[in-house]
Amino acid sequence: MAKKPLSALMRLRTLRFVTQRELADALGVTINTVSNWESGRSVPKLTPFQYKTLLKTLGITSDELPDHFGPPDRMTEPTPDKG
Repeated sequence: MAKKPLSALMRLRTLRFVTQRELADALGVTINTVSNWESGRSVPKLTPFQYKTLLKTLGITSDELPDHFGPPDRMTEPTPDKG
């Protein structure tokens, strides 16, 4: 069985060794909320403070933050060149 692709948020979080609990605590949300963002069940609606905290917690700039936090959409993923 093939593995599911990681969401952009989960990839950023795990690359920086941040747990869902640590991210949730930093942002003042529940672990379930972070899980829902990563699975694509809901879209983050962050306050300016939460947005800045997210960037600081993940150690990234706003340019590195993906536009979409949910799981990759197989319909919009680029296809490999065959040439």
